[in-house]
Amino acid sequence: MKLKPLMKPAGARAVLIGSAIALAVTGFGIFSYSIFRPSSQSSSAQTPTPQPDQVDTVSALGRLEPEGGVIKVSAPTASAAGGFGGSRVQRVLVKEGAKVKANQPLAVLDTYDTLLASAMQAEAQVKEAESRLAQVQAGAKQGDINAQRATVLRAQAELPKAEAEFFKVDAEYQKAKRDYDRFSMLYKQGAVNDLEVSNRKLTLDTTEKQRQQATQAVEQARLELEGAKQTLSSVAEVRPTDIQQAQATVQVAMANFQRSKADLDKAIVRAPSDGQVLKIHAEPGEVVGNDGVIDLGRTNQMYVVAEIDETSINRVKAGQRAKITGFAFPGEMTGTVDRVGLQIRKNEVLNTDPVDKTDTRVVEVKIRLDNSEPVAGLTNLQVKVAIAP
Repeated sequence: MKLKPLMKPAGARAVLIGSAIALAVTGFGIFSYSIFRPSSQSSSAQTPTPQPDQVDTVSALGRLEPEGGVIKVSAPTASAAGGFGGSRVQRVLVKEGAKVKANQPLAVLDTYDTLLASAMQAEAQVKEAESRLAQVQAGAKQGDINAQRATVLRAQAELPKAEAEFFKVDAEYQKAKRDYDRFSMLYKQGAVNDLEVSNRKLTLDTTEKQRQQATQAVEQARLELEGAKQTLSSVAEVRPTDIQQAQATVQVAMANFQRSKADLDKAIVRAPSDGQVLKIHAEPGEVVGNDGVIDLGRTNQMYVVAEIDETSINRVKAGQRAKITGFAFPGEMTGTVDRVGLQIRKNEVLNTDPVDKTDTRVVEVKIRLDNSEPVAGLTNLQVKVAIAP
């Protein structure tokens, strides 16, 4: 008896193919599980054991700044003018990036020309006062002294003339008086008439008036001679009071000149120290704002201001070494912890990680870079800091 197959050849073939596919899928699953499944043994072998120095390393974010920070150079006349709004820039004498020296002029304000004129006027007054003092100390000119001496000689010559005229008139007066007295006596005796006595009386009165005039002339000549002598003495004499007054005038003029120079200097914006111009905030014609005129920094020596979490600050000390990395320069830089801050404050350098805390309380630690040249132009750049124990 011939047996019939349970299924046709085509069905058997389909069953075989399905079975093969099922075995392949099962094998791939087992292989994948053996490869990707977590293994406590392999995990413990692959996870590095933290080293002591890695555990003690303090990491933080920070920013770059010049030595001493960014100096905002403002207008010296800001407070005197009632705020920054009273100062306007006339000329800017430097460019951004320029290296400047301490006390070097950086900009000129619009009050410079007016204050310069005042200073020049005060300087001229000083010279005038000094010239007057020298004149007083030297006394009168020799020509003036000689002229006054001539006046004295003339007065001395006039006095004898006046006295001689007086003696002449006095003699005539004495003669006229004697004649009048004699004729008056003769009149009483009846020897002469009344007309004779009247004539003698007229002569006496005339000579008496001439005598009075001569007396006044003599007195006037004496006064003129005395006055000429006193004037000569005053001209030739250098009085201490005159010198003191002239010296006081010079001192007042000098004080005004110094004040004018101080006011003029306030119209010039100067560099408080050596450094580099980081930014110009006020161009010619602009009013000085709250940012001042120029930002200045000592970029020859750069620092990192690291914000260390308050929980880790006890592991940071001056003298520790630090490594600094950033996106704006290749590799890493090194430095030394220079100073640890004394205040706890909120962090200012924020991480870009959205899950990172933004209200961390930190202490600022300043790190002095070993080589500042690569980052001298990167003030305020955000960096990462790792401080070794």
